[in-house]
Amino acid sequence: MNTALELKNISKSFQEKPGETLVALKNISLEIRLGEFFIFLGPSGAGKSTLLRVMSGLEKSYEGNLSLSGEIAKSDFSFVFQQFALLPWLTVRENIGLGLMSRNLSSADRNKRVSEELKLFKLEKFSQAFPRELSGGMRQRVGLARALCTNPKIIFMDEPFSELDSFTAEELRQDLLKIWNERKMTIVMVSHNIEEALELADRIAVLTPLPGRIEKIIENSLPRPRNKRSPDFYRLYDELYTLIKP
Repeated sequence: MNTALELKNISKSFQEKPGETLVALKNISLEIRLGEFFIFLGPSGAGKSTLLRVMSGLEKSYEGNLSLSGEIAKSDFSFVFQQFALLPWLTVRENIGLGLMSRNLSSADRNKRVSEELKLFKLEKFSQAFPRELSGGMRQRVGLARALCTNPKIIFMDEPFSELDSFTAEELRQDLLKIWNERKMTIVMVSHNIEEALELADRIAVLTPLPGRIEKIIENSLPRPRNKRSPDFYRLYDELYTLIKP
């Protein structure tokens, strides 16, 4: 399988106080395959979100090298945040179409794309609503629709379902899997939920506590849709739990 992006010896440090340096990431090397669903899993404070920001270009100060496939540019990236990150003064329709404003598209084409995402995420009745008028699940639907509206080749997702109740999170995970399967984009996601990672990912990288290193990469070959009550699911769950627990 072709490589979408490659990391070589990525390290990241933060200057907390004069003379005190926090090493968040240490010598991470990894290849993300084109079209795969890849998840970083690990304890809180393992540097997962920092690594995602480095990979997506939101964090520009780091050591090491990050390279993209020749068919992918940074303009092909989208990001879904944990805290929704919607602009409160824009309507649902305007928030979804925000990423298209810098694209060379006609007004008709922008409206068509936004309308398609509104329909896909069952947001048509809320197109003129503002974020404050929506539930958490609906706001994250808007966040996902905004990320997908630009037809990205890679989507970075930072614990996108952690703020949602379990039923809403499960519904959105299933929606995401369906869209990923149809559009064949690459998804790189951070999670702290082992069951979620096993349900979604093709591969799972377990990060150590700070400084974050890749302890192990698990190939998740469970057939889709994943049966959460199967012996193989429990076996992988136990393996990941043993790797992650303090």
